[in-house]
Amino acid sequence: MQKPVQYAGGGPNALLWGMATVSWFWKRGASGPRSARQAPGVRWLGAWVTAAAILWSGAAFAGTLPGPPVGKAAGPVTLRADHQEWIKKSKWHGSGHVEILYQDIKITCDDVQFDNETMELVARGNVIMDQGPRRFTASKLTYNLKTKTGKFINATGQAAPEYYFTGKEIDKLDATRFKLFDATFTSCSPEARPPWRFKIKRALIEEEGYGHFHGVSLQVKGVPVFYLPYLLWPVKTERTSGLLVPTFGYSNRRGMYIGNALYLALARSYDTTIYVDTYSQGWFGIGNEWRWTPKEHAKGDVTGYVVRDPDTGVTEWKIDGKYQQDDFLGFHLVSELHDMSDLDFFREYEHTFNRNTLRSLYSYVYMTRAWGPYNLNIRMDRRKTYLTSSQIILQQLPEVELRVRPTRIRETSLFWSLVSSVNLFNVDRGGRLSGTYERLDAHPELSYTLPSPPWLSITPRFGLRSTYYTKSYNAQHTAFLDSSIDRSYVEAGLDIVGPSFSRIIHHSWGPFTKFKHLIEPRLEYGFVSDPGDISRIPRFDEVDSTLVTNKVRVSIANRLFGRMKSSHSARELGSFIVYQDYSFSEPLDFSFDRTQSSRRGPLGGILRITPVGGIYVEARAEFDTLFHNLSSDSLSASMFRKGKFLNFTWYQGYVPQTGKRTSSQIRTSFGFSGANRPFQLRLHLSYDVQQSKFLQQRIVARYQGSCWGVTVEYRDLEFTNYPSKDLRISVDFKGLGRLLDIRTGLQNQ
Repeated sequence: MQKPVQYAGGGPNALLWGMATVSWFWKRGASGPRSARQAPGVRWLGAWVTAAAILWSGAAFAGTLPGPPVGKAAGPVTLRADHQEWIKKSKWHGSGHVEILYQDIKITCDDVQFDNETMELVARGNVIMDQGPRRFTASKLTYNLKTKTGKFINATGQAAPEYYFTGKEIDKLDATRFKLFDATFTSCSPEARPPWRFKIKRALIEEEGYGHFHGVSLQVKGVPVFYLPYLLWPVKTERTSGLLVPTFGYSNRRGMYIGNALYLALARSYDTTIYVDTYSQGWFGIGNEWRWTPKEHAKGDVTGYVVRDPDTGVTEWKIDGKYQQDDFLGFHLVSELHDMSDLDFFREYEHTFNRNTLRSLYSYVYMTRAWGPYNLNIRMDRRKTYLTSSQIILQQLPEVELRVRPTRIRETSLFWSLVSSVNLFNVDRGGRLSGTYERLDAHPELSYTLPSPPWLSITPRFGLRSTYYTKSYNAQHTAFLDSSIDRSYVEAGLDIVGPSFSRIIHHSWGPFTKFKHLIEPRLEYGFVSDPGDISRIPRFDEVDSTLVTNKVRVSIANRLFGRMKSSHSARELGSFIVYQDYSFSEPLDFSFDRTQSSRRGPLGGILRITPVGGIYVEARAEFDTLFHNLSSDSLSASMFRKGKFLNFTWYQGYVPQTGKRTSSQIRTSFGFSGANRPFQLRLHLSYDVQQSKFLQQRIVARYQGSCWGVTVEYRDLEFTNYPSKDLRISVDFKGLGRLLDIRTGLQNQ
């Protein structure tokens, strides 16, 4: 079996001569007597004559030459080099831009010696070996192409999924196993000093298996962090059971802590993680997280945690979970679970800041199914609200709700809609005001759009609401009575939009070809009848609230639209709306002593500007027409462009009768973020102008390196019952997780 050998030598004329020579010898061997066709010497003679002619020419040109027989190799071996020679019958030497190709292996180097019979080679100088997705580099390589085993000196290598290693010596034992000596191992891209790495005396690595490391020290930017005599590390693309990397941190209340976790991949669709945290001040915490994916488009997780307070000897706990499934008995299902033994305790204990201002916990199971205009919703929920000295628990066990969105009745312009529900409530508001009761509610509505020209729209509405309760409040609202109560009222409304007037402005400006100015008056009338005495109706949600209404809102809007040059579509650039309410029954405005009143509400104005995409500005103001003073004003703006964002709100409130300002607050947030930005910043500020103090200051800065990230977060809260100043620093590494987590209060600093 002959193998081609690529080499340099011979100019074009020599190549043609050589090709002719090979062709002549091959033809003679193929067309001669049977004995001549079977004799390999004829072909060998033609090959050697051709080689001699090409080498004699001396010009640099690549050619192909059949070489001596190569053992029992599975496929051809291609050899290329600037300079080459056969040392012996089976040994080939090449130097200068050497390239060796065999099956899925490609080796490049400066100098190589190859044995054609044993398939062994010795490569030196800038050695690079590519095999499939893997790459190795070395200063020297001793390798057997047949067994695909060998030894790399001063080498680097890569293992799936994204691990890189170096070694003074790397022995490739077979297709998946490597033995390393005086080595490093990391998930960072190859570089002189990666953000993190394991420094290892010796190791055995098996791809899609484990790495057995002996004499291991974890180094961060070259600085040793901790040492382990032995470490078992999964080198797999699939989930693998084992201990996670320890987490170190500090809390000014609990002292230094170290946390570790055991991850268990129980099955293809289930896994669990067990957490253990110990603190130098005697605190001890243990937790467990379960995750599962029972079927496609379904997933859930639940985490429980228990911690012992050494100061009081009390054990506190918390539980969090969520689950969702697209098809559960034909319903879309989403659910969340949040509960804990003591909110104030875990406000102090939480490692993250997002829960520290919570005053309530909300858990629910929600199922919904739609067909046509109908929606069937089933909800079970529980809200626990923490007060200073007590807590309120409100539960729905469950709620079944049927909604029908506005639906045309046959071929008419009449539409009907419905919101109805059946509820079972369990309420604990403290003291004797606790119990279980049911509620049945139905709220149908009819609407009709009168035939009108396109510049005028008239839509009357009519509805009923009837609600039945199996229990009621006593006169003092301190307990439930076993006596039912009901409530019914009528709703009516009328919406008139127009007559509208518009003008086209044929003027090109910026990205717009022309503009349209629209003047649109609107009248919105609402009526809710008096349901009678409702003081004993149990209050749970907005369904139980009744606001007797007989008023109209009149508004006029000026809108400006622009037609884009690029898309020929129009977009709203800005609007200015003026409105005022008028009551036909009860006054809307009073003096302190109620000697002065008015059925007219404040005169309001709203200005919105959206000049380009990602920029929004809104200004609002309400002017009291009874006392001729401002009652409120606000300014808000937002911008989001290419990863940069800005949000700004300024609100002021006044006492209309005196004109005195009662509140003035500024809230702003800005920063920049994005996948291509290594540095990200977020700043949130809330400032009370009236009291001349900050209510909230929060700064979050994050730097994301190639395989590591650091987050610094500072927060100063003054508006809660528990003012606090906190600083948190966390460092996480790709492939390791969060290694350092420091959180400390700054009240005493």
